[in-house]
Amino acid sequence: MTLTPAELAALALARHREPWNWTLHLAGLAVLCLALLLHGPLCASAGLILLAAGFFRWPAPVRRDTRWLRLVHAAVEWEKDWVAAPWNRRKWLWLLLALPVSGYTVWALWTRELASLSLLAGFAVLARVVRENKESGIDP
Repeated sequence: MTLTPAELAALALARHREPWNWTLHLAGLAVLCLALLLHGPLCASAGLILLAAGFFRWPAPVRRDTRWLRLVHAAVEWEKDWVAAPWNRRKWLWLLLALPVSGYTVWALWTRELASLSLLAGFAVLARVVRENKESGIDP
């Protein structure tokens, strides 16, 4: 059976949106971040293997309703909504903010800058507090 690149991308995206595969992708990214921090080629290989394994079809066991499963479903729904949204000013702004932050994170992990990593963690906590305040009706 021959697959076109578009069919292959659609299949990969469909499998990425399954909870078990999404968890494997998240674990692979975490191991890749650890590989950047430790400068470890074995960690990088393990992270890439986890990322690749997330695109295979795995027999999923019967799932109970757990906090992790609810988090995965919420993340997958957010991702679906973001992909389906039109390219407006807000989406471009989010993308133009995410790219430099991702690059800065890779640089901070590679150089092992503790101050930079602490700054990133502080901004992540601050962003979460702002979001929770907005959800509860508090305007900054």
